[in-house]
Amino acid sequence: MPVITHIAYREKSSAKLIRRGTWLVIMLASLFATAFPALADKRVALVIGNSAYQSAPKLSNPANDSEAMSGTFKAAGFDVVEFKRDLKASEMRRALRDFSDTVRDADVAIIYFAGHGIEIDGTNYLVPSDAVLERDIDAFDEAIPLERLLSVIEPAKKLRLIILDACRDNPFAKSMRRTVASRNIGRGLAKVEPGSPNTLIAYAAKAGSTALDGDGRNSPFTAALVKHLPKPGLDLRKAFGFTRDEVLKVTNNKQEPFIYGSLGGEDFALVPPPAVQRDPAQAVRGDYELAERVGTREAWDSFIATYPDGLYAKLAGAQRNKLVAEQSRLAAVEKARRLQEEQARLEAESARASAEAKAASDARAAEETRIAAEKRKALEQAKLAEAQRAKEKSVEEGRLTAERRSKLENEKAAEAERARLEKAARTAEDARIAAENARVAAEAKTMRQKLASERERLLAEAKAAEDARIRAEAAAKAAEQARAAAAKLAAAEEAKAARRLDEKPTELAALALPGQAADGAGAPSLNPDLVKSLQAQLRKVGCSTASATGEWSAPDQRALALYNKNANTRFDTRVASLDALQSLRDQTTRICPLICERGFKIDGDFCVKITCKEGYELSTNNSCERVIVKKRKKESPGVESGPARARPPALTTQPAPAQTKPNTSQSVGAIYSKCRAQAMAAGHGGAGRDRSGANFGRIDACIRNGGRI
Repeated sequence: MPVITHIAYREKSSAKLIRRGTWLVIMLASLFATAFPALADKRVALVIGNSAYQSAPKLSNPANDSEAMSGTFKAAGFDVVEFKRDLKASEMRRALRDFSDTVRDADVAIIYFAGHGIEIDGTNYLVPSDAVLERDIDAFDEAIPLERLLSVIEPAKKLRLIILDACRDNPFAKSMRRTVASRNIGRGLAKVEPGSPNTLIAYAAKAGSTALDGDGRNSPFTAALVKHLPKPGLDLRKAFGFTRDEVLKVTNNKQEPFIYGSLGGEDFALVPPPAVQRDPAQAVRGDYELAERVGTREAWDSFIATYPDGLYAKLAGAQRNKLVAEQSRLAAVEKARRLQEEQARLEAESARASAEAKAASDARAAEETRIAAEKRKALEQAKLAEAQRAKEKSVEEGRLTAERRSKLENEKAAEAERARLEKAARTAEDARIAAENARVAAEAKTMRQKLASERERLLAEAKAAEDARIRAEAAAKAAEQARAAAAKLAAAEEAKAARRLDEKPTELAALALPGQAADGAGAPSLNPDLVKSLQAQLRKVGCSTASATGEWSAPDQRALALYNKNANTRFDTRVASLDALQSLRDQTTRICPLICERGFKIDGDFCVKITCKEGYELSTNNSCERVIVKKRKKESPGVESGPARARPPALTTQPAPAQTKPNTSQSVGAIYSKCRAQAMAAGHGGAGRDRSGANFGRIDACIRNGGRI
């Protein structure tokens, strides 16, 4: 029995090997796997190239770079190479999710990305083709963090590699708004240290610097990678080292690729070294030993077909004949065993059939007895159920009759109560409507009286204002006539005073009598409640920023004028009218544009104060400018600062004594007018008394003291 089991095991193994291929293929595959264990590993790669950016300038090289790297991985014999171009954010996340399923049973996993990459507060992001990135926080939704790529390749058993040709200058940095002023947006990508062993991250440029696109079809970094990575037997670390040297040379030391992470001491080549040729005799012997280990007729047939002559061919033939004889003997033994087993099986089946027939007969009799008993029991139960149903039906009919009677009584009582309540509600509603109508009529009458009174008051105020304006104009005309007469008299007095002041410099200037300016008729006093309501509505539509005070002032008039301009209305800005208030109440949105005062800037619907850093100040155009300190020029001694004053050619001048030198920043005419007014006030005289010697003495002393008596 052990011999039969051993032969059956060998036949089963032989059939399994035959299904997988010929002996020669098995031998070569085994030899190849022994020579290059790396080929037995499952290697997968994901290649992404984003060139056609929708909100940034288009990149020409990523499409070519990704195509070149995809071809490199395929030529290196990778089991899976997924090649994607111009992926949007959703497509990029889906590609990474699908690739994570591929990486689960892989030994080597590589992700290559060419396109834009950015760094915000130390976190690196890969930018999809549809990213807009108006604000820094948009990167959370529109970009892919580098940590996600690391989590995707984490299940790989031997090597995890990420290659990023994405260290270009950030095209979104100038337009991206910072939600937090201290948030940093760096150049290139930030430094990263992988947490898993046997993990490498290769940058096209060192952290904090940017990479160049180059002038050729591919970027300098990818061109060097395609050249050195596929070299047979070259360790990855050396391949990246040669890539670094070549990029530094091509870019004149402007771009230095960098690798983060570490590998173990064993060399790892992307492409294995070429196979070593064996000695023919040694090969025949090794194949003979391999066929002997397999030990099947097909293995010996394959060996004899490969090596038909020689000692090993004869030995193989003898082994084959021996195996055939043994197989024939075992076949005869197996045939006898099968005949014996078949006979025993037939006898057992005959006995089993007899037992099954008897058991079936007994089962049929028992089943018939059981069915008869069940029929009798079901008939009895049906009678009991019928009686129970009749009893329950009688009880239910009595209950339903009682419920219907009770329901009818309740409905009658409810109907009567509902009619009573409705009548009371109608009476109350009629009383309420009558009271409401009376109240509304009283309020309308009061409002009409109030409006009539307000209209009469406004008309009276307007008439009074017009009368005051007419009186002011008449007073102004009279004042002008008096001023002209006084001017003639003052001219004569000034000429006389100038002749007496031979030691003072003189100037001729026109003199004007002090008068009271006519400001016209003032605005009529308005209803404070109406003014407050109008001020609040102007603030609501964005035409005013002042609070409601109840006084109609110049800023309120300007606000109403601004509303007229933006709403195409023509309300009188001098008064607060009910028509203007009603028009403002009908507005539901902002009408006037937001205008910020000096020192503030617009931020959405608010004015935000402008803060300048040290060394800068707010200029007239509302921007921060550097403060420039001008050195004061040294003045020459004896030269008076300020513009030179022209002197009348017809008058002679003589310098005054030092103690009585007048203020030269004022004209002589202005000093004289000031001194004349002071002299008149001191002498309690009018214009007719200016000719007196006392007044002239006071004026003379005042001029000598620089305009002070």
